[in-house]
Amino acid sequence: MRSAFIDNLKGVSCILIMLHHLAFYGPMSDVAMAVIPGVIDFLFVYGRMAVAVFLVIGGFLTGQKLFEQNVFAHKSVFQLIWHKYQRLVIPYLGAILLAIVCSFVASRLMQHASISATPEPEQLISHLFFLQNLLGYESLSAGLWYVAMDFQLFAVTALALFFIDSILPTHWSYQRTQVISVLLVILVTLASLFIFNLDDSYDATFLYFYVAYGLGILSARIAQTKSKMFLLFLLLDFLLFALYLDFRGRVLISAVTAGVLCLSYQSLWASSKLWVNPLAKIGRMSYSIFLVHFPISLVVSGIWTHWYPNDPWMNVLGMITSATLSLLVAIPFYTFVEKR
Repeated sequence: MRSAFIDNLKGVSCILIMLHHLAFYGPMSDVAMAVIPGVIDFLFVYGRMAVAVFLVIGGFLTGQKLFEQNVFAHKSVFQLIWHKYQRLVIPYLGAILLAIVCSFVASRLMQHASISATPEPEQLISHLFFLQNLLGYESLSAGLWYVAMDFQLFAVTALALFFIDSILPTHWSYQRTQVISVLLVILVTLASLFIFNLDDSYDATFLYFYVAYGLGILSARIAQTKSKMFLLFLLLDFLLFALYLDFRGRVLISAVTAGVLCLSYQSLWASSKLWVNPLAKIGRMSYSIFLVHFPISLVVSGIWTHWYPNDPWMNVLGMITSATLSLLVAIPFYTFVEKR
Protein backbone atom coordinates (compact mmCIF):
# COMPACT_ATOMS: atom_id res chain seq x y z
CA MET A 1 0.00 0.00 0.00
CA ARG A 2 1.39 3.38 -1.02
CA SER A 3 2.36 5.70 1.84
CA ALA A 4 1.26 9.34 1.52
CA PHE A 5 3.82 10.18 4.22
CA ILE A 6 6.66 8.77 2.11
CA ASP A 7 5.26 10.62 -0.90
CA ASN A 8 5.52 13.85 1.12
CA LEU A 9 9.18 13.13 1.85
CA LYS A 10 9.76 12.46 -1.84
CA GLY A 11 7.89 15.63 -2.81
CA VAL A 12 10.04 17.88 -0.61
CA SER A 13 13.25 16.15 -1.70
CA CYS A 14 12.30 16.30 -5.38
CA ILE A 15 11.70 20.06 -5.22
CA LEU A 16 15.00 20.61 -3.40
CA ILE A 17 16.94 18.61 -6.00
CA MET A 18 15.26 20.48 -8.86
CA LEU A 19 16.14 23.83 -7.25
CA HIS A 20 19.67 22.62 -6.54
CA HIS A 21 20.17 21.88 -10.23
CA LEU A 22 18.87 25.35 -11.13
CA ALA A 23 21.37 26.86 -8.69
CA PHE A 24 24.26 24.57 -9.60
CA TYR A 25 24.17 24.56 -13.40
CA GLY A 26 23.22 28.15 -14.15
CA PRO A 27 23.24 30.34 -16.11
CA MET A 28 20.21 32.05 -14.56
CA SER A 29 21.47 31.46 -11.02
CA ASP A 30 24.78 33.16 -11.89
CA VAL A 31 22.88 36.38 -12.65
CA ALA A 32 20.32 35.93 -9.83
CA MET A 33 23.18 35.56 -7.33
CA ALA A 34 23.43 39.37 -7.24
CA VAL A 35 20.07 39.72 -5.46
CA ILE A 36 19.51 36.37 -3.67
CA PRO A 37 23.03 35.14 -2.84
CA GLY A 38 21.96 33.37 0.37
CA VAL A 39 19.26 31.35 -1.37
CA ILE A 40 21.52 30.36 -4.26
CA ASP A 41 24.33 29.38 -1.89
CA PHE A 42 21.98 27.29 0.26
CA LEU A 43 20.55 25.44 -2.73
CA PHE A 44 24.02 25.02 -4.25
CA VAL A 45 25.54 23.49 -1.11
CA TYR A 46 22.67 21.76 0.67
CA GLY A 47 20.01 21.05 -1.96
CA ARG A 48 21.87 18.02 -3.27
CA MET A 49 21.71 16.35 0.14
CA ALA A 50 18.07 15.57 -0.61
CA VAL A 51 19.41 12.78 -2.86
CA ALA A 52 20.23 10.92 0.37
CA VAL A 53 16.52 10.93 1.25
CA PHE A 54 15.69 9.20 -2.04
CA LEU A 55 18.46 6.66 -1.52
CA VAL A 56 17.17 5.76 1.95
CA ILE A 57 13.56 5.56 0.74
CA GLY A 58 14.73 3.35 -2.13
CA GLY A 59 16.48 1.06 0.34
CA PHE A 60 13.46 1.05 2.66
CA LEU A 61 11.09 -0.05 -0.12
CA THR A 62 13.62 -2.61 -1.36
CA GLY A 63 13.93 -3.99 2.17
CA GLN A 64 10.18 -4.45 2.37
CA LYS A 65 10.11 -6.23 -1.00
CA LEU A 66 13.18 -8.47 -0.83
CA PHE A 67 12.73 -9.57 2.77
CA GLU A 68 9.25 -10.92 2.23
CA GLN A 69 9.01 -14.59 3.14
CA ASN A 70 9.74 -16.88 0.16
CA VAL A 71 10.20 -13.86 -2.14
CA PHE A 72 12.54 -15.81 -4.43
CA ALA A 73 10.15 -18.75 -4.55
CA HIS A 74 7.40 -16.56 -6.02
CA LYS A 75 9.64 -14.76 -8.52
CA SER A 76 13.17 -15.45 -9.69
CA VAL A 77 15.77 -12.81 -8.89
CA PHE A 78 16.06 -12.06 -12.61
CA GLN A 79 12.31 -11.47 -12.85
CA LEU A 80 12.55 -9.01 -9.97
CA ILE A 81 15.46 -7.17 -11.61
CA TRP A 82 13.72 -7.20 -15.00
CA HIS A 83 10.56 -5.75 -13.43
CA LYS A 84 12.64 -2.96 -11.88
CA TYR A 85 14.35 -2.32 -15.23
CA GLN A 86 11.03 -2.14 -17.11
CA ARG A 87 9.57 0.29 -14.58
CA LEU A 88 12.53 2.62 -14.91
CA VAL A 89 13.60 2.37 -18.53
CA ILE A 90 10.62 3.64 -20.58
CA PRO A 91 10.33 7.01 -18.77
CA TYR A 92 14.13 7.15 -18.69
CA LEU A 93 14.41 6.74 -22.49
CA GLY A 94 11.67 9.33 -22.93
CA ALA A 95 13.70 11.73 -20.79
CA ILE A 96 16.83 11.06 -22.85
CA LEU A 97 14.93 11.92 -26.04
CA LEU A 98 13.57 15.07 -24.38
CA ALA A 99 17.09 16.01 -23.22
CA ILE A 100 18.53 15.62 -26.73
CA VAL A 101 15.79 17.79 -28.26
CA CYS A 102 15.99 20.45 -25.52
CA SER A 103 19.79 20.53 -25.69
CA PHE A 104 19.55 21.16 -29.44
CA VAL A 105 17.05 24.01 -28.90
CA ALA A 106 19.08 25.51 -26.05
CA SER A 107 22.29 25.39 -28.10
CA ARG A 108 20.62 27.69 -30.64
CA LEU A 109 19.84 30.21 -27.93
CA MET A 110 23.03 30.21 -25.83
CA GLN A 111 26.47 28.74 -25.39
CA HIS A 112 26.84 27.09 -21.98
CA ALA A 113 28.70 24.18 -20.41
CA SER A 114 25.45 22.63 -19.12
CA ILE A 115 24.36 21.77 -22.68
CA SER A 116 25.34 18.23 -23.62
CA ALA A 117 26.86 17.49 -26.99
CA THR A 118 25.09 15.18 -29.44
CA PRO A 119 25.47 11.72 -27.89
CA GLU A 120 27.65 9.03 -29.42
CA PRO A 121 26.15 5.54 -29.98
CA GLU A 122 28.32 4.07 -27.20
CA GLN A 123 27.07 6.72 -24.79
CA LEU A 124 23.45 5.92 -25.62
CA ILE A 125 24.04 2.19 -25.18
CA SER A 126 25.67 2.76 -21.78
CA HIS A 127 22.59 4.74 -20.72
CA LEU A 128 20.27 2.00 -21.99
CA PHE A 129 21.84 -0.47 -19.54
CA PHE A 130 22.22 2.06 -16.68
CA LEU A 131 26.01 1.75 -16.84
CA GLN A 132 27.11 5.23 -17.93
CA ASN A 133 28.66 6.09 -14.57
CA LEU A 134 30.66 2.85 -14.39
CA LEU A 135 31.84 3.11 -17.99
CA GLY A 136 32.90 6.75 -17.65
CA TYR A 137 30.34 8.36 -19.98
CA GLU A 138 28.84 11.76 -19.23
CA SER A 139 25.15 11.66 -18.31
CA LEU A 140 22.92 13.11 -21.02
CA SER A 141 20.87 14.98 -18.42
CA ALA A 142 21.31 15.96 -14.78
CA GLY A 143 19.93 13.26 -12.52
CA LEU A 144 20.20 10.33 -14.93
CA TRP A 145 23.21 9.13 -12.94
CA TYR A 146 20.89 8.64 -9.96
CA VAL A 147 18.47 6.46 -11.94
CA ALA A 148 21.41 4.26 -12.97
CA MET A 149 22.58 4.14 -9.35
CA ASP A 150 19.13 3.21 -8.08
CA PHE A 151 18.96 0.30 -10.53
CA GLN A 152 22.48 -0.88 -9.68
CA LEU A 153 21.80 -0.76 -5.93
CA PHE A 154 18.61 -2.78 -6.32
CA ALA A 155 20.16 -5.33 -8.70
CA VAL A 156 23.26 -5.89 -6.54
CA THR A 157 21.16 -6.24 -3.38
CA ALA A 158 18.70 -8.64 -5.02
CA LEU A 159 21.52 -10.81 -6.41
CA ALA A 160 23.35 -10.85 -3.07
CA LEU A 161 20.25 -11.84 -1.08
CA PHE A 162 19.33 -14.46 -3.66
CA PHE A 163 22.85 -15.91 -3.40
CA ILE A 164 22.53 -16.14 0.40
CA ASP A 165 19.09 -17.73 0.07
CA SER A 166 20.34 -20.30 -2.45
CA ILE A 167 23.47 -21.48 -0.59
CA LEU A 168 22.00 -21.89 2.88
CA PRO A 169 20.53 -25.26 3.89
CA THR A 170 16.93 -25.67 2.76
CA HIS A 171 15.83 -26.87 6.20
CA TRP A 172 16.80 -23.56 7.80
CA SER A 173 13.91 -21.45 9.03
CA TYR A 174 12.93 -18.16 7.40
CA GLN A 175 14.10 -16.24 10.48
CA ARG A 176 17.49 -17.93 10.49
CA THR A 177 18.06 -17.17 6.80
CA GLN A 178 17.00 -13.57 7.35
CA VAL A 179 19.63 -13.09 10.06
CA ILE A 180 22.40 -14.04 7.60
CA SER A 181 20.94 -11.75 4.92
CA VAL A 182 20.69 -8.83 7.34
CA LEU A 183 24.27 -9.40 8.49
CA LEU A 184 25.41 -9.19 4.87
CA VAL A 185 23.57 -5.87 4.40
CA ILE A 186 25.12 -4.58 7.64
CA LEU A 187 28.59 -5.61 6.45
CA VAL A 188 28.27 -3.82 3.08
CA THR A 189 26.71 -0.75 4.74
CA LEU A 190 29.61 -0.55 7.22
CA ALA A 191 32.14 -0.94 4.41
CA SER A 192 30.44 1.91 2.56
CA LEU A 193 30.30 4.07 5.71
CA PHE A 194 33.91 3.65 6.81
CA ILE A 195 35.73 3.03 3.52
CA PHE A 196 34.04 3.77 0.21
CA ASN A 197 31.95 6.81 1.22
CA LEU A 198 35.12 8.49 2.50
CA ASP A 199 36.88 8.17 -0.86
CA ASP A 200 35.53 10.30 -3.73
CA SER A 201 37.22 8.02 -6.25
CA TYR A 202 34.33 5.60 -5.60
CA ASP A 203 31.55 8.16 -6.15
CA ALA A 204 30.65 6.64 -9.54
CA THR A 205 29.96 3.26 -7.94
CA PHE A 206 27.14 1.82 -5.85
CA LEU A 207 29.64 1.19 -3.01
CA TYR A 208 29.86 4.93 -2.32
CA PHE A 209 26.10 5.28 -1.92
CA TYR A 210 25.31 1.98 -0.24
CA VAL A 211 25.53 3.55 3.23
CA ALA A 212 22.26 5.42 2.59
CA TYR A 213 20.61 2.55 0.71
CA GLY A 214 21.67 0.03 3.34
CA LEU A 215 20.31 2.20 6.14
CA GLY A 216 16.98 2.20 4.34
CA ILE A 217 16.99 -1.60 4.09
CA LEU A 218 17.94 -1.99 7.75
CA SER A 219 15.29 0.49 8.90
CA ALA A 220 12.67 -1.55 7.00
CA ARG A 221 13.78 -4.72 8.79
CA ILE A 222 13.95 -3.06 12.21
CA ALA A 223 10.48 -1.58 11.73
CA GLN A 224 8.98 -5.09 11.55
CA THR A 225 10.61 -6.41 14.73
CA LYS A 226 9.21 -6.47 18.26
CA SER A 227 12.34 -4.69 19.54
CA LYS A 228 12.01 -1.83 17.08
CA MET A 229 12.86 1.03 19.46
CA PHE A 230 15.84 -0.74 20.99
CA LEU A 231 17.36 -1.78 17.65
CA LEU A 232 16.72 1.65 16.13
CA PHE A 233 18.42 3.27 19.13
CA LEU A 234 21.45 1.00 18.66
CA LEU A 235 21.64 1.78 14.94
CA LEU A 236 21.35 5.54 15.36
CA ASP A 237 23.71 5.54 18.33
CA PHE A 238 26.34 3.77 16.25
CA LEU A 239 25.83 6.23 13.38
CA LEU A 240 26.26 9.18 15.73
CA PHE A 241 29.57 7.69 16.85
CA ALA A 242 30.62 7.29 13.21
CA LEU A 243 29.68 10.93 12.54
CA TYR A 244 31.66 12.00 15.60
CA LEU A 245 34.72 10.34 14.07
CA ASP A 246 34.11 11.85 10.62
CA PHE A 247 31.12 14.13 10.15
CA ARG A 248 29.29 13.99 6.80
CA GLY A 249 26.07 15.90 6.28
CA ARG A 250 24.76 13.38 3.75
CA VAL A 251 25.18 10.55 6.27
CA LEU A 252 23.37 12.56 8.96
CA ILE A 253 20.46 13.15 6.54
CA SER A 254 20.47 9.42 5.74
CA ALA A 255 20.40 8.47 9.43
CA VAL A 256 17.54 10.87 10.23
CA THR A 257 15.54 9.68 7.22
CA ALA A 258 16.07 6.03 8.15
CA GLY A 259 14.92 6.72 11.70
CA VAL A 260 11.81 8.59 10.58
CA LEU A 261 10.86 5.85 8.09
CA CYS A 262 11.31 3.18 10.72
CA LEU A 263 9.08 5.03 13.20
CA SER A 264 6.49 5.74 10.51
CA TYR A 265 5.91 2.05 9.75
CA GLN A 266 2.29 1.16 10.66
CA SER A 267 2.06 4.25 12.89
CA LEU A 268 -1.08 6.32 13.34
CA TRP A 269 0.62 9.67 12.73
CA ALA A 270 2.11 8.53 9.41
CA SER A 271 -1.32 7.23 8.34
CA SER A 272 -3.03 10.57 8.97
CA LYS A 273 -5.07 12.07 6.15
CA LEU A 274 -3.02 15.25 6.62
CA TRP A 275 -0.37 13.66 4.41
CA VAL A 276 -2.86 13.36 1.53
CA ASN A 277 -2.06 16.77 0.06
CA PRO A 278 -0.57 18.42 -3.07
CA LEU A 279 2.95 17.66 -1.85
CA ALA A 280 2.10 13.94 -1.89
CA LYS A 281 0.98 14.30 -5.52
CA ILE A 282 4.35 15.85 -6.33
CA GLY A 283 5.99 12.93 -4.52
CA ARG A 284 4.07 10.41 -6.61
CA MET A 285 5.30 12.19 -9.75
CA SER A 286 8.82 12.67 -8.40
CA TYR A 287 10.43 10.29 -10.91
CA SER A 288 8.84 12.14 -13.84
CA ILE A 289 9.77 15.53 -12.36
CA PHE A 290 13.29 14.27 -11.78
CA LEU A 291 13.55 13.23 -15.44
CA VAL A 292 12.05 16.27 -17.19
CA HIS A 293 13.15 19.24 -15.08
CA PHE A 294 16.68 19.63 -16.41
CA PRO A 295 15.80 19.56 -20.15
CA ILE A 296 13.06 22.11 -19.44
CA SER A 297 15.51 24.30 -17.53
CA LEU A 298 17.90 24.28 -20.50
CA VAL A 299 15.28 25.76 -22.82
CA VAL A 300 14.10 28.31 -20.24
CA SER A 301 17.72 29.27 -19.52
CA GLY A 302 18.34 29.73 -23.24
CA ILE A 303 15.32 32.03 -23.63
CA TRP A 304 16.18 34.05 -20.52
CA THR A 305 19.86 34.33 -21.45
CA HIS A 306 18.85 35.59 -24.88
CA TRP A 307 16.36 38.19 -23.64
CA TYR A 308 17.50 39.04 -20.09
CA PRO A 309 21.24 38.32 -19.89
CA ASN A 310 22.02 40.78 -17.10
CA ASP A 311 18.78 41.41 -15.17
CA PRO A 312 19.02 39.69 -11.73
CA TRP A 313 15.34 39.84 -10.80
CA MET A 314 14.21 38.67 -14.23
CA ASN A 315 16.54 35.69 -13.83
CA VAL A 316 15.00 34.94 -10.42
CA LEU A 317 11.67 34.94 -12.26
CA GLY A 318 13.26 32.66 -14.87
CA MET A 319 14.24 30.14 -12.22
CA ILE A 320 10.70 30.17 -10.81
CA THR A 321 9.30 29.80 -14.33
CA SER A 322 11.59 26.84 -15.02
CA ALA A 323 10.55 25.06 -11.81
CA THR A 324 6.85 25.71 -12.48
CA LEU A 325 7.04 24.52 -16.09
CA SER A 326 8.89 21.39 -14.96
CA LEU A 327 6.04 20.51 -12.60
CA LEU A 328 3.46 21.15 -15.32
CA VAL A 329 5.31 19.14 -18.00
CA ALA A 330 5.77 16.29 -15.49
CA ILE A 331 1.97 15.83 -15.24
CA PRO A 332 1.43 14.51 -18.81
CA PHE A 333 4.81 12.76 -18.71
CA TYR A 334 3.73 10.92 -15.56
CA THR A 335 0.27 10.15 -16.95
CA PHE A 336 1.17 9.00 -20.45
CA VAL A 337 4.77 7.77 -20.10
CA GLU A 338 5.55 6.68 -16.55
CA LYS A 339 2.13 5.21 -15.67
CA ARG A 340 1.46 4.05 -19.29
